[in-house]
Amino acid sequence: MDTETLMREFTKLRTEHTHDRDSANNYGCFNVEACRNCNFTYNSRACISCHNSDSLVECVQCVDCANCAFCVGLNGSKYHILNKEYTPEDYYRTLGELGIDPEVNAF
Repeated sequence: MDTETLMREFTKLRTEHTHDRDSANNYGCFNVEACRNCNFTYNSRACISCHNSDSLVECVQCVDCANCAFCVGLNGSKYHILNKEYTPEDYYRTLGELGIDPEVNAF
């Protein structure tokens, strides 16, 4: 394998596994939109400095979180809106009532 082939394959692999519509200083993220300075964050939208998290909407500095919206500074939380915990059913119902789609399809 030559260097050109190696780099082409690496670029393809990296693109497949780290897809970000905006590419704004994110690392290891997949299916994120308008996120900034996030690491290993997935299926999220408009987050800033979130890490190791999944399915966040407009969260800031959240770590190890899942299914949270409009939260700041949480660690290891699930199903929160404005840093308040909800049951999974209430979380999705409340987002629906607010007209917020928790799904992210960046590509």
